[in-house]
Amino acid sequence: MSFRLGMRFDGFDPAGEAIEIAQEAVKAGAHSVWMAEHLGYREAAVSCMAFLMKTERAMVIPTAVMPYLWHPMPTAMQFATMAETAPGRVGICVSVGNFLNLRESGVPKPEKPVRVIREYVEALRALWRGETVHQEGLVWQLRGARMAFTPPEDIPIFIASTGPQVLHLAGRVADGVLFSGGLSVDYVKRCAAHADEGVAAAGRRTVEVRKAGFVYFACSEDGTTAIQSNRLKLAFLFRNAAQAENIASAGMPIDHAAIMQLVEQRRLEEAAALIPAEAVQRFSVAGTPAECRAGLQAYIDAGVEEPVIEVFGSDEEKRLALEVIREFTGG
Repeated sequence: MSFRLGMRFDGFDPAGEAIEIAQEAVKAGAHSVWMAEHLGYREAAVSCMAFLMKTERAMVIPTAVMPYLWHPMPTAMQFATMAETAPGRVGICVSVGNFLNLRESGVPKPEKPVRVIREYVEALRALWRGETVHQEGLVWQLRGARMAFTPPEDIPIFIASTGPQVLHLAGRVADGVLFSGGLSVDYVKRCAAHADEGVAAAGRRTVEVRKAGFVYFACSEDGTTAIQSNRLKLAFLFRNAAQAENIASAGMPIDHAAIMQLVEQRRLEEAAALIPAEAVQRFSVAGTPAECRAGLQAYIDAGVEEPVIEVFGSDEEKRLALEVIREFTGG
């Protein structure tokens, strides 16, 4: 399977700035643009439509659509419209979602995620084939729903997760799997193994399921500012109790409970100070250009066929990140 490299946005930056950076990254050789769906920030699918209109060649993938919040019918309409605008350049990534965001939106506990995601994927594919769909799903029901038009090309479906059961499902039914950012290389290997088990269980070939991965990425000439940038991101990520197994995979002492407490109190800088520099380089790619090249290669060697990095920060940091994209893609 050919190597690809993508770039990601979190929705934290103004839309105009994101579009400009996406244009630069695609010119540098980025194969895909992924837009995270963080509730309360810039909307992923709308942003990706703008990326489609302002770039060429690259695939855009809103990430991640949460089946507990988005009904499959309008979702199918939305993505088919995008695909009609730019055939072959639209994908979708589905995930349970962040538990805090779900709770704030009235979903106190996402029940039976494997079933819900499977039903969602089945519904989307049936709608995009133009079928009349009857589905009594756990969350949504379709009782004769049908699209009046269909996308001109298939829309690949990725499933994002770090959980063994959902990763197994991804291997069985998805076109790709997405590993979240902030994972150690060892934990990525575990996740890839769970997905491969699903591939084998379904009698599929491993090449049928692309493995993409968000990789926290920051590069600076001296490496210091890059490490601090990723330290803050990791502290925010580690606010989640579900990160315990990932943190343990690095085999170094990190006070996870204290980090969660400080982030909950909105004391992010103090939480970040509890993450040592060597841990930043275990859970992300950060440092000098040489260190970043080696770090990115380690994720590729672990099985990430499409690393998805960020281009952000100072003008220097953006320039260096774009240089890494050019080097790895030949752009």
